[in-house]
Amino acid sequence: MGSGFREVADQVFVARYPQWDVNVGLVLGRDGAVVVDSRASLLQGFEVLDDIRRLGSDIAVRHVVNTHVHFDHTFGNGAFTAATVHAHANVARSVEADAARIKGLFRADPGDGPEAGYTSRDVVEVCATAVRHPDRTFEHSATIDLGDRAVTMSWAGRGHTDGDISVHVADAGAMFLGDLVEESAPPAFGGDCWPLHWADTLTEHLGLLDPGAVVVPGHGKPVDTDFVRRQRDDVALVGQVIRERHDAGWSVEAAVVEPDSRLPYELGSLDAAFRRGWEHAALEADAAGPLAPA
Repeated sequence: MGSGFREVADQVFVARYPQWDVNVGLVLGRDGAVVVDSRASLLQGFEVLDDIRRLGSDIAVRHVVNTHVHFDHTFGNGAFTAATVHAHANVARSVEADAARIKGLFRADPGDGPEAGYTSRDVVEVCATAVRHPDRTFEHSATIDLGDRAVTMSWAGRGHTDGDISVHVADAGAMFLGDLVEESAPPAFGGDCWPLHWADTLTEHLGLLDPGAVVVPGHGKPVDTDFVRRQRDDVALVGQVIRERHDAGWSVEAAVVEPDSRLPYELGSLDAAFRRGWEHAALEADAAGPLAPA
């Protein structure tokens, strides 16, 4: 795992960094460059800029896109002072609260170590970083014009968070999907996930891609569309089991501990998925009302 950028499609580059094993994208065009995600601290954002300069001293980063709100993809924004930062509107709504959440967790328990991929110094840098908010937001889609190519940002529904987007470079057959897809670990079902919606969201993004497209996950190696479909199907199974147990009248406390051979991930990693799914299923039932058709 190196920190230099490598080309994965025509003038589309990826750098994979060891701290939190996060990917940063770079899309080059006639009128400048787009950076996709910015790493986990102001200092790490400057390190990305250094790596871009090594790739080409004349590259002008005019845009930064955040695929979702989490710190390891957004806290480097402040390093890109000459760039416009783009994100979904839900990122702007939640960025301050999410930053306070992660800083609070790290101050309570830094949890650093070789197996975690980051050090106590990295944690100090995260906690010292002032969050730079998005400059431009959108609800469904927006396009960045680089003169000779377009970079399209699309929201297709909730999944890993409520603000996940795809970043599509259609002429190169490349898409960045942030943490809607992960290659180096199972998908992260955290306390802000939407497990009942996630698979449908991925299906919508897959509909934009040709079979030979390259997909860059939030963490890990670039993958193909078959990989994304398999992970979509696994996420769908998680949602299916949650719905079945909820609709059968299980308590959430029973649901989170009962094994099911269909589940593609360790049951212990799905606690938040079940609890979030329970909340969402209950809200859906309330919205449907007592006279809703069976």
